[in-house]
Amino acid sequence: MSKRVTGSFTFSTWEGEDVVQWDEAQMQRNKGAKIFTGDITGTSRLECVMLGSEGGAAVYVGAERLELEFDGLKGSFFLTHRSMAYDGKYDKTLVIVPGSGTGDLVGITGKAEILPGHDFVLEYDLES
Repeated sequence: MSKRVTGSFTFSTWEGEDVVQWDEAQMQRNKGAKIFTGDITGTSRLECVMLGSEGGAAVYVGAERLELEFDGLKGSFFLTHRSMAYDGKYDKTLVIVPGSGTGDLVGITGKAEILPGHDFVLEYDLES
């Protein structure tokens, strides 16, 4: 049965560089570091690519390594990010990479959600 834990994060660093610029769109590579507080504590490093058009369509893909402590567990894991915005719709998916857990988080699977205000929700299962 999945467990759910929540926290918040702030960016301690955020850097972006223009990779490609077209007349109607831009692609940018970004990297940042986060600090988590609340029922989830720790840090992470994120790298992502964002592509946006003047018409409002956008896509974002990224990979993040999180070193966290929650529910009495401590370790790290990878999280993939994928989101798209189009026609006023928004679709996002954040998934824990199976097999990436270390420490107490070996065997972790699940997903995450980022809410407005940088609130973070983690739903996870842990193999025994």
